[in-house]
Amino acid sequence: MNQIKKLAGQTLIYGLGTIIPRFLNYLFLTPVYTRLFLEPDYGILTKLYAYSAFLIVLLTFGTETSFFRFAKKYQTTRVFTNAFFFIVATATLSILVVGFNLDNITNALNIGGAKIAVVMIMGIVLTDIFMSLPFARLRYENKARLFSTLKIINVVLNIFFNVFFFFILPYLKDFAFFESIYYPGYTFQYAFMSNLLANIFTLILLIPSFRVNLKMLNQGIILKMLLYSYPIVLSGLAGMINDVGDKFILEYFIEGKEAANYAIGIYGANYKIATLMIIFIQMFKFAVEPFFFRISDQKDHKTTYALVTKAFSYTGLFILVAIIGYIDIFKHFIDSDYHVGLKIVPIVLLGNFFFGLYYNVSIWYKITDKTRFGVYFTFIGSIITLIVISLLVPGLGYMGAAIATLMCFVSMALTNILVGRKYYKINYDWANISKLLIVALILVTGFWLFRSDNIIYSLIFGTLIIFAFLISLWFVDREFLRKLKSK
Repeated sequence: MNQIKKLAGQTLIYGLGTIIPRFLNYLFLTPVYTRLFLEPDYGILTKLYAYSAFLIVLLTFGTETSFFRFAKKYQTTRVFTNAFFFIVATATLSILVVGFNLDNITNALNIGGAKIAVVMIMGIVLTDIFMSLPFARLRYENKARLFSTLKIINVVLNIFFNVFFFFILPYLKDFAFFESIYYPGYTFQYAFMSNLLANIFTLILLIPSFRVNLKMLNQGIILKMLLYSYPIVLSGLAGMINDVGDKFILEYFIEGKEAANYAIGIYGANYKIATLMIIFIQMFKFAVEPFFFRISDQKDHKTTYALVTKAFSYTGLFILVAIIGYIDIFKHFIDSDYHVGLKIVPIVLLGNFFFGLYYNVSIWYKITDKTRFGVYFTFIGSIITLIVISLLVPGLGYMGAAIATLMCFVSMALTNILVGRKYYKINYDWANISKLLIVALILVTGFWLFRSDNIIYSLIFGTLIIFAFLISLWFVDREFLRKLKSK
């Protein structure tokens, strides 16, 4: 239990670097974008960020995880230097590819010939991958406060530039310099520009963490890192289909470019309401991955893994119930024009819960170097995603994409659990976790079916289902709660 409390403390600190930026985006950027952008423009923003996620996974090539895996064995600076050299090579190659194919890429993305958007999203990708290793180093060295501070600075700068471009620049347009950067028709272009400028400034602040020694370049270490990480990359790319692919695959199953971008805009905006669950998973991931590796040689590490997964599951289910219970509050973070898509929120919340569960139980193949299984699981998810989208989206629209997300993450979690029991058995308390999952599903379904249009009644009903879940948690696993409190 002391290990759990220590992890909780690290999770809280990392959470400041994840929750605060996400909340600031949630509280400011999402409401601003959905009120300033037409649905098709918001669809383009959503779609290009989804494509950028693919590129980041491909170009980083799993160097973060391989850095954690080999830093202790080969010395931190040596591993960092070799990983960074590889990232420089992939970044250079990507610049050449995009530069020589800019027109074709712009046309293929269906963004009305806005080349500047492609250039800026590529700049965001490159700055993100250059920041990935220094941030990984901060995590490995337990510099959680510095990590969180820099993450917060990044999003504050992003918001500042958004405020400047959308709300201040129009009043400065008559001045010579500002006139040259003012374009009244820009929407997603200014959003990308703000992100890029914030990344550049953050990258400058990370320079002290770029401690490299070219004399430590070693072909053998690079090869070992690549052999270790290539299954993670394949898994990551397939995972991107599961995670963000629904946000652009939609356009291939919806007739008309404008209609496709509109659907992506509605879907992407409502997906943002699930941000609290995604934030929780992200902050947990930052803390738990290095934590799991560090305790892997301890005698009772499997018991700790099981307790961590239980703590994650109970917290995740509470978040699910709380967001749905107060959906009439959370829905106002997007413009009312987008509320037509609220029906996807319970589905994507549940899907993301299962994704977090999948990530928790994935530790077995990472510490046993059987990372190929990550590829198998995510490819299963990708196949299910593509099949369900192709079958359901033509008839159900973006609702079909939400169902595909849920089915994908459920299948990945279940196959991971079943296979993991064979190769690296951990005694997870699936009985109690399943009981609480069933309770949460009953409460959420009942609320959604019988929720009132009257916001007062809706909030009262929502509060009741939240208390009902907490009471159920106490009855189902009071022993765990008592231990957590007493240690």
